[in-house]
Amino acid sequence: MNQNSFKPYVESELPAGFKYPDSYLKLSKNLEVLSSIPYFPWWFSDAETSLKEEMEIYYNLTGQKGLIEFARDGDWGAFFDKNDHSGDPKVLVYDLGNRENHYEATNFDNWLNFVIKENN
Repeated sequence: MNQNSFKPYVESELPAGFKYPDSYLKLSKNLEVLSSIPYFPWWFSDAETSLKEEMEIYYNLTGQKGLIEFARDGDWGAFFDKNDHSGDPKVLVYDLGNRENHYEATNFDNWLNFVIKENN
């Protein structure tokens, strides 16, 4: 993995009441903790375009409204649910080429642990 950090959307661009998980924000500043993992295929997304535009694109691909993308692995996208205001939102993962192929994780930490175990 060559990525050292990534930039989440700023709070003013996030939907009202949505909060990123603390572990995700901590990871955004330093991905070194993943450097010891032999193979980590996911790339964390930088907030470079309008969140509203991003959500519209992913709605068209998945049929699911309110997805906040945070990582990609080829055709796979990992998203937070914008309607989850717990501060520890569930994660929805979609095959962007086949919207019927998807799964959920209870939160970011569970998703990250699953991805690490699956790929090593």
